[in-house]
Amino acid sequence: MRGFFNFMLMYKYLLASFCFLLLSCSSTTNPIELIIKKREPQLKPIYKNKENHNLQILYTKVVRDSLGMPSFIQYDYQADNNVYFYPASTMKLPIVALTLQKINELRNTGINITVESKILLLSADQITTETTFKDLISKVFLVSDNSASNILINFLGYNYFNQQMREKGLNTIILNHKFNPDPYVKTDWKIYTLDRDLISKDETQEIIEHNNLDNLLQGKFQILHGEEVATPFNFKTKNRASLRDLDGVMKRIIYPDLFQEQDRINLSDQDYNFLRYWMSRFTFEDIGIEYQKDSKYFDSYNKFFIYGDSTNTIDRKIRIYNKVGVAYGSLTDISYIRDYQKKIEFFLSATIYVNQNQIVNDNIYEYDDVGIPFLAELARQVYKLEEQY
Repeated sequence: MRGFFNFMLMYKYLLASFCFLLLSCSSTTNPIELIIKKREPQLKPIYKNKENHNLQILYTKVVRDSLGMPSFIQYDYQADNNVYFYPASTMKLPIVALTLQKINELRNTGINITVESKILLLSADQITTETTFKDLISKVFLVSDNSASNILINFLGYNYFNQQMREKGLNTIILNHKFNPDPYVKTDWKIYTLDRDLISKDETQEIIEHNNLDNLLQGKFQILHGEEVATPFNFKTKNRASLRDLDGVMKRIIYPDLFQEQDRINLSDQDYNFLRYWMSRFTFEDIGIEYQKDSKYFDSYNKFFIYGDSTNTIDRKIRIYNKVGVAYGSLTDISYIRDYQKKIEFFLSATIYVNQNQIVNDNIYEYDDVGIPFLAELARQVYKLEEQY
């Protein structure tokens, strides 16, 4: 019976996607383009200069039938798997999801481990640290902590991560390196349980080069060893993910039953609830309150959509499940947004490039003046559209 139920859900999803393909033939039926063509000062300049911003957007309506069963209607604007953008910390979303999956796999082999188990981190120079996966994951979502994320990379291993992405139909998501800045970025942590079971990966990494993609060379100049060099920055061995596949990770986390079993992340209901909880926290919630001693961790920190351009008190009834990425002039947010009072829900993913001086690695980008205001207003306009349905 469950197999038939899943088949019907997948059928609805495919039917909705087909309907979208029919509708999107004309730009006048695409709500994304209608929104970004508006006169709002955060949006229109980007639309008029979209070629220089590598703008890609996905918006998915969640439609429920009379029984409350969900299906998707997806709209896209310039989303192209063959046009590269640097995903930055959005890669941490599948890293955390696979961490929970691997914990399950280890437990199935008889190792005594849960997300709350204490683990030992040991470096080559004998630095020993004690933590838990829960602590690491909470830091990843609350403040996008690079050190915590890099420990999870050592736990998974690059080859395991990339193989799992391929097996789940997320072929464009490729992990080639850790995240910087991190004082321990070159440390290969050995990770043990308190029973001294080694649970981290010690392997020869396979670097995967990206070939035949557009936009791998970015900028006209780059900062190399502290000097400006008149050559573009080459991203061919950097981390990679298409907007569609990152959006696909989010949908697998929120609505796993809409995907075939082999395409899902192998998590329990408890795992999904844990993951959804932490990806939807604001910095004033749970242990996030620790970070608010630092003024840069304002209420909407790490939430670009809707709230990103404001440090004021946010509307707590709108819950944003997301992961953002910021680096090399690219800003990306992968989100599921839900207003539980008004029964509004939708997926929104977008990336924008803001590097006016065309110098990569100089840390002079228009994140606060252009990129974040665009993403915040885009989401507010989509939310207003949803209110009309």
